[in-house]
Amino acid sequence: MNVKSVVTTAFFSAVIFLGIQSFRIPMPAAVGTPFLHFGHIFVMLSILCLGPGRSAIAGVLGLVTFDVLNGYIHAIPNVFVSTLIKCLLVGAIFMAMSKRADGNRNKEYMAAVICAAVYGVANIVIDFIWSVMELVIMGSSLNAAMAAVITSIPATVINAGFTVIGIAVLYKPITGAYRRVLQG
Repeated sequence: MNVKSVVTTAFFSAVIFLGIQSFRIPMPAAVGTPFLHFGHIFVMLSILCLGPGRSAIAGVLGLVTFDVLNGYIHAIPNVFVSTLIKCLLVGAIFMAMSKRADGNRNKEYMAAVICAAVYGVANIVIDFIWSVMELVIMGSSLNAAMAAVITSIPATVINAGFTVIGIAVLYKPITGAYRRVLQG
C-alpha cells in the first residue's frame, strides 16, 4: 500500500466513526440498542471509493472504534463479521456493475444506489441471523428468539432506507471530489 492508500483508508475510517459519533437518534427495539446514524452511509461511500478490501478495513476500524469508545464492546464480533461481509460482497458487486457501466456516470450512479440497497438488505439479513443465534446461545428458544428479533427489524430497515437515500444524494458530489483529489 502506498501513502495515499493508507491516508484515504484512514480518512474514511475517521469519517465513519464521526458519522456515528456525531449523529445518533435512538430507536425502540426489543433486542439491542439501535439508532439512526450516518455510519452506514459512510461505509457505503468507502465501498464506492476505495473498493472492497480497503473499505472493509476502513469500515471495521471506524465502527469498532465507535463501539470501543461508547460501551458497545459486546457488539464488536457482529460488527466485525457483518462489516467484512457487506464490504466485500457489495464492493465486488459494485466493481462488476461499474465495469459494465463502461465510464457512463449515470449507470455508475444507478449501480451505487442499487448497491446501497443490497448493502441494506445484507445488513438486515446478517443482523437478523446474528441476533437470533445470539439469543439462542443465551438460552432462548428459536421461536422466542425470532419473535424478539423481528421486533427490532424496523430499526434496521429504517437505517437501510436512510443509507440508500444518503447514497442517492451524496454519491455524485463525494465521488467527484474523491476523483479530483486523487488525480490532483
